Formats: sequence, structure tokens, C-alpha cells
Amino acid sequence: MHFLLLTWNPGPLDDHVFTPDQWNDRLVAPYLRGETVTTSWGVGRHVNNLEPGDVAFLYRQGQWGRGIVARGVLRSQPWPAPNQARGGRITNHVDVEWREAVPTDLAIDVDELEALAPEFGWRQVYSSGRQLPVATGERLSREWQEHVESGLRSPSCAGAGCSSDPASSSRPRPA
Repeated sequence: MHFLLLTWNPGPLDDHVFTPDQWNDRLVAPYLRGETVTTSWGVGRHVNNLEPGDVAFLYRQGQWGRGIVARGVLRSQPWPAPNQARGGRITNHVDVEWREAVPTDLAIDVDELEALAPEFGWRQVYSSGRQLPVATGERLSREWQEHVESGLRSPSCAGAGCSSDPASSSRPRPA
């Protein structure tokens, strides 16, 4: 089993692929209902050693912040298809079954990722489909599991059916 990062840069208007509300509606809300969501996702030139069953983390990046917002499992090997974001140029994609997703403001942010796995260049991820070293992927999986088990307690999550109870705050962030 491999661990990989799929990337999502929502662009300057925070609306490429998903707006934050669309993200909550299409991925977070189904997760909270106990459902999974399958989508295709671009992996660019990365095609070697990507197999069904590999663990994928969605790494949101760009001016709106960097961090892990979802975890899923590959359901296909890479396959070529036109990429609308690249003017229809053929790029590689995979099918991903997203099993957990959090609102973008509850991502495991880049500072946390650097503390968790300082050996990995979290600020130098330039393409989707990059594999993580196994030890890094295992640590990230454990951290992600704790992250989602701590609950989604954020007012911004209310539209997705999350708790907005002020007595329940999101898990503490490192300073």
C-alpha cells in the first residue's frame, strides 16, 4: 500500500473545483451521514506505483491556506482524460473514494504537518499524485484519524450538519 497526496488549489477566488460551501455540501456532509463520495482526480505525470487500495490525502493549497482536508482510497489505476483546467490537455486521473472530509477551516494545516513530518517538504508540493514516504504516510494516517475522531465542531461546519455548540470547540491547534 502506498500513500499519496492529491492536490487542490482553489485559485484566487477560492472557487476552483469547489467553493467552500460546495466542498461542505458535496464531501463533508456525506461523510457526516456515513456516506462516501467517489470522484476522479488528476495525478498529472504520476502514474507509477499508484494502485487501487492506496491511501490518498487531499492537500488543499494556495493563497487560502495549505492543509489536509480529506482522506480516501484509490479505486482505479491512473487513466488518461482531458483536463479542463489545462485547456483540455490530456492528463492522468484516478478514481478516489473519499471516506472522510472536513471543512476547509478544519484542515490539518501546514504548520501541523511540518511538526508531524518535518522530513517532508510540505511547502514544496507542486503537483498532484506525489507519493509520501511510508513512515510519513503512516504518521499522517494516525494524525488524521485522531483529527476526525475529535469531531467537527466549528460554526462554519453548521451548514454541513456539524455541531455548532459553542461548548464544543475545534481541537486545539499548535502555536
